Amino acid sequence: MSVHEDTLQGLKEALEYVRGDSTKARSMVVSLPEETGDTNQLLFKKIASLSESNRQRAIEYVDELLQASNG
Repeated sequence: MSVHEDTLQGLKEALEYVRGDSTKARSMVVSLPEETGDTNQLLFKKIASLSESNRQRAIEYVDELLQASNG
């Protein structure tokens, strides 16, 4: 799949999950190397400052980027 197709698929699955299809739920833990601690702190602070809905969108976007880069 292309990045565009992966993104569309992720969005479709997110909509299905929001509509009640719990089989579309996903979870992923990302470990970041310690040497990028300052960057990590900045990223976490920025994400933490978002509203709950935007924080969830940011997490989904990162998940999609990780899937695209690993695919």
